[in-house]
Amino acid sequence: MFQANCYNVMIVSPSDISEEREIAKDVFYRWNELNSRFHKIVFSVLGYDINAHADSGTHPQESLNHQLLKQADLIIAIFWTKLGTPTTEYSSGSVEEITKHIQEGKKAHIYFSNKIIDPRKVDAEQYKNLQNYKNEIRGKAFYKEFSTEEEFRKILEDDIQLFSNELVENNSANRTKPTNTMQVTISEKEIEILRAMEEDGELQYIEYVDGPNLNGRSIDNPREAAEIKEAISKLESYNLIEDMGYKGELFRLTAEGYRACDEIHKQMN
Repeated sequence: MFQANCYNVMIVSPSDISEEREIAKDVFYRWNELNSRFHKIVFSVLGYDINAHADSGTHPQESLNHQLLKQADLIIAIFWTKLGTPTTEYSSGSVEEITKHIQEGKKAHIYFSNKIIDPRKVDAEQYKNLQNYKNEIRGKAFYKEFSTEEEFRKILEDDIQLFSNELVENNSANRTKPTNTMQVTISEKEIEILRAMEEDGELQYIEYVDGPNLNGRSIDNPREAAEIKEAISKLESYNLIEDMGYKGELFRLTAEGYRACDEIHKQMN
């Protein structure tokens, strides 16, 4: 185990972005694996597809703002052909998240995809709205463009390395305070999952229509299902487990994960 500053990274994108979201997650998980122990920094990835839970009694965007945006130290925003669905105040949910985040004095890295797409699949109005937003922020924000998924991965890897260098410098000068400084400790549910993986080093988690299945056991309790999904996400962001197939169904312990298991045994004895 090691002491580290944890920075929450929120991935923001409209519904036409999927591959790049997965690439972004992988870039941060990989960075953690290679650098966290040395730099004493952990990037925890946030996103509506990872951390947000069902909610009622409030506008969906307000719920996401409360659940995710408030926690974010950095936003990674990715656009392609759509700007997104308008909210009560802004031209899209993504725009609202970026704007409010920047107003808090925090950083947002914005990327635009130039990948080729069948014109018949493009929503003309959405594309127009996107170009209007791009023109609006031109001169106000430094954004980057890419043409392939491989190019996006390389750009993001370089940008995250530069951002982490800033954090290291600022932390050493005691100028930057992350959302939460923590010792990388784990919850009871996360301990339960690690111990279940310790014997063969693997974990299978599959979501079916009637509920998730964990290592062959059906999870019927919605609360337990939500806690397990959150625990798996956190363990992955801490670099204690890693996705073996990039589908979020089969995981294995990392070297750091095995060391965490050893530490758990020491504390229990």
